[in-house]
Amino acid sequence: MTSDDTLLFHTEAPTAAELSDWESQLRDSGYLIIPGALPAATVEHFLRRAESLADTYGYPENSPTRMFERGMDFVELLENEPVISLLERMLGPQLHIIAEQVHRMRAGTEVLHWHADELYLQRPEDVGDEVEYPPIINVLNCHYYVVDVPEEMGPTQVVPGSHRACRQPRPEDGDPPEWQGEAPVSLTCAAGDCVIYSNHCWHRGAPNTTDRTRLATVAGYSRRFVAQRFWPFLNYHLSRDILDQCTPRQRQLLGEHPRGPYG
Repeated sequence: MTSDDTLLFHTEAPTAAELSDWESQLRDSGYLIIPGALPAATVEHFLRRAESLADTYGYPENSPTRMFERGMDFVELLENEPVISLLERMLGPQLHIIAEQVHRMRAGTEVLHWHADELYLQRPEDVGDEVEYPPIINVLNCHYYVVDVPEEMGPTQVVPGSHRACRQPRPEDGDPPEWQGEAPVSLTCAAGDCVIYSNHCWHRGAPNTTDRTRLATVAGYSRRFVAQRFWPFLNYHLSRDILDQCTPRQRQLLGEHPRGPYG
């Protein structure tokens, strides 16, 4: 992004009714699609960026990571409405990102196995699935798609309600797996839509059977207590060149917080 570029993001907060409806769907089903979450010109900008980004050392070509290091456009994206207001409602005012990537899923590079990213509450082996657990929403994965994603391009698939499973899918859940009678759904979408789901949900990327690439910018937002995943982890330092351009809110989203009970 050059100094002459002016990116447009949505700045109007959602209504109370919209927030309530979206929160209810996320708590009930574990996923949500917000149509038209990015303006068309901004979609085109991030499409060009996703196509031209160099790979991240140590990571596969389909997932360049730490996008906030690549320019302030990726930092500004983190505050886009109406997504940020929803995330603050769901995760609290001290939320931050744990990762920011670009996904470039060509045929042969998809993540095809069903999984939950992490489990913050683990169902013991001797507790059957008939025992109801609360919906676990500590991390929300937010995919801004910059291309249309029909079924044949391998959309993200999720198993509705599986953020209550509190375990990984097992062979006895079927192939594809079901949770409490709910089969997977394909989150097909249009360029500019934002797909959001709890990382406790069972999910995968469906096979991309085209010669096109499924492209999205992806941020994982979390509650304050969830550790960030910025490689090389223990001794990671965010460049002052980026931090000095950030507003206080942007610095918080990148992980700068006031002192708390543990320091």
